[in-house]
Amino acid sequence: MSKAVENGLLSFSFSNPRSFCSDKHQQVDDEIYGGWAGMLMKAKPVIDAVEDIIAKNNLTKGEKWKIIYMSPSEKVFNQELAYGYAERLEDIVFVCGRYEGIDYRFEEYMNDTYGDHFEKVSLGQFVTLGWEVPSMVAIESIARLIPWVIKEEASHLIESYDPQKNMNNIEFPQYTRPEEVMGYKVPDVLLSGHHAEIEKWRKDNMKELL
Repeated sequence: MSKAVENGLLSFSFSNPRSFCSDKHQQVDDEIYGGWAGMLMKAKPVIDAVEDIIAKNNLTKGEKWKIIYMSPSEKVFNQELAYGYAERLEDIVFVCGRYEGIDYRFEEYMNDTYGDHFEKVSLGQFVTLGWEVPSMVAIESIARLIPWVIKEEASHLIESYDPQKNMNNIEFPQYTRPEEVMGYKVPDVLLSGHHAEIEKWRKDNMKELL
């Protein structure tokens, strides 16, 4: 990722909701109305932080951008979404919450103000302390699909998950030196140099998801 930034393929900017809190302690969270365990991030500081990034990057002048709110959602991030984002978007704003999430008025405002540019996406059916790590996972998955981020473009030809194969594929087994590890040997065909036979072996050993 750092090489991609150095080569001008990617760039990152950050906006901290605390910078938009008006109180002296810059309190970004508060107790939940109606009573509930935990704390909730306030809507306004997060809205201001997102709009700060939008303004600084002039995103409203184009169409190829999205605000992605990482949160429990019916839409789950996968390789198909990663391909779509990498191909269609030039800018993505990832919103990372903490605690019990963000005041629902944040979502309402984003939907009303930015419409189709706002999307709520989950990384999966599990819970983390915050959404920074899920956002980093999504960023890395998308970034590796941008041309030249990965030096060998052939790496994209066969993926563990491929939308063109309805996501129902996993790669064939792969091996490196030495030829034997604790009694387990590299299949002879892979040492043969016979490219047609190697390709047939790989196709025959492609693991399908149940």
